Amino acid sequence: MRVALVPLACCLFILTTYGQPSPVILGAGHGNISVTTSSELSMEGWQQIAGGDKTISAQGLDDPLYQASRFLAQSTFGANEDLIEQVAQIGFETWIDDQMSLPMTDMQAKIDETFTEVSQWHLLNGGDSSEIPDRPNWIVFNYAWWDANMRNQDLLRQRVAFALSEIFVISVQSDLEGYGDGLANFYNVLSRHAFGNYRDLLRDVSLHPCMGFYLSHLNNPKTDVENNTRPDENYAREIMQLFSIGLYELNADGTRKHDNDGHDIPTYGQTEIKEMAKIWTGLSVAGVIPNMYDEEPYFGIGIYTADMTLPMKMYEEYHEPGEKHLVGGITVPAGQTGMGDIESAIDVLFNHPNVGPFISRRLIQRLIKSNPTPLYIERVAKVFDDNGSGVRGDLGAVVKAILLDPEARDCDELSDESSGMLREPFVRYSHFARALNIEQYYDRYWNACYSFWESTGQSVMAAKSVFNFFLPDFQPNGPIAEKELVAPEFQIHNSRTSIGMINEINRWAVYNVVMYGWEENNPEVILDIDDLKDYARDPEVLINKLDILFTHGQLTQRTRDIIKEAIDAQIYGDYRANRVRLAIYLIMISPDYAILK
Repeated sequence: MRVALVPLACCLFILTTYGQPSPVILGAGHGNISVTTSSELSMEGWQQIAGGDKTISAQGLDDPLYQASRFLAQSTFGANEDLIEQVAQIGFETWIDDQMSLPMTDMQAKIDETFTEVSQWHLLNGGDSSEIPDRPNWIVFNYAWWDANMRNQDLLRQRVAFALSEIFVISVQSDLEGYGDGLANFYNVLSRHAFGNYRDLLRDVSLHPCMGFYLSHLNNPKTDVENNTRPDENYAREIMQLFSIGLYELNADGTRKHDNDGHDIPTYGQTEIKEMAKIWTGLSVAGVIPNMYDEEPYFGIGIYTADMTLPMKMYEEYHEPGEKHLVGGITVPAGQTGMGDIESAIDVLFNHPNVGPFISRRLIQRLIKSNPTPLYIERVAKVFDDNGSGVRGDLGAVVKAILLDPEARDCDELSDESSGMLREPFVRYSHFARALNIEQYYDRYWNACYSFWESTGQSVMAAKSVFNFFLPDFQPNGPIAEKELVAPEFQIHNSRTSIGMINEINRWAVYNVVMYGWEENNPEVILDIDDLKDYARDPEVLINKLDILFTHGQLTQRTRDIIKEAIDAQIYGDYRANRVRLAIYLIMISPDYAILK
């Protein structure tokens, strides 16, 4: 049985002339000693040798790879062996700095390229040009997203952008399904600001036509007393409740403040909602695509002809004039332009003391763990408040603080029952695709992702409501709720989706269909296991390799024994391929993998 070694220092005891052991630390100025190790071991038919020199040098010990693999599971959509080894060598902070210096993957350019390619493919396969729509839809967006994220270098940025998409939610489960160009542009906003400033992110998200349509402040007019209409309050609620300050006043560590009677203190009430709603009046689209109906944009125009890649434009005559009395007793003065009112409102929310702990907790939950301690939240929130250079809202500094915090990195967290998180289905899917070798005949990773969404309830920007796929404070019945913990991802983990997830993994690993599109004569993306077959002669070696890729050294002995027994039985036909596929499947459906710690 293989034993994983986690040495703090490699010590040898050398007998002195007095017969007493004297500790010698290798690499501590004792380069002139001789060391005798056990004989070198090589399995029959294997090139690899378990040399004594590797025992002494610590080469071959897997702990640095486990740590790097775990770190990359928190900071990327999945890592292959080369990336794990690279990060283990250069260190986490250096890798983060390198990632933050890389150019952003342009999802807008990617969907334009993909739409052109899909249209040409349609014609090549006998389709009619009249069947090609004026703009890409959600399927083409999914093609572009998956193709981009199977090739890109900005791994951390894209992972953070996805986390932000689960906070600043828009969804294809609406009429936005027909506006893939707008979806890609919105995703670009998230990517662009992933390491930028939260204030800029909040502003640009608020002015995006997809958000305006989804939360109904697009074409939101001022008060009309004669017709008894008032400004729509939807966005006024959500920008406060979900995107910035939350429902209750918070301490710096994310715990709720209480009044003298011990009650939670609301951050706002109906009056503040009505006043905030006045801010978000007068906005409509800023441009139109070429069409037979509208040559110019105007207030009240629908999104059918709208250019969904341009920020919304203010139409002053439809903006509510006068003072607006916002949270914290702050008044936006009368006489400003509509955009001036918006900038003032963004400033009010951005500078609210709740924002640091509120956003910090949300991001920690999306990347690291469901139940961060108050101290963890407070440490990150302090970085949000001041990045060390007097800048508030620096998301790059916040992300770095989240990933490098002791609560994210210390091994003690692995044994803490309250630590960790259930991996969301979509991230398990991307992990599979990025950790292993996949290929497609035309080198396309076009993934409609429809069957996966049906099976698991998840796909990129496909939540059923603005409250995301799951609530941050969701508690499943049982021990988690009894211990006053939360487990957001369990909200979409039920008898149907859990079986659906197992079936999806079986389709990828065993039936060899990793991705597929809806275009005629376009082959599926398949799994290439040739490199892993070399390890399959010895089940223990194969399991160890997959443990590094998927479970970060956390496979329990019980799970190992179950997997080993199952793949040991594969001895007929292409037994090595069968062993690899079965081992991948069993590891990915195991609880050891499902919970990321």
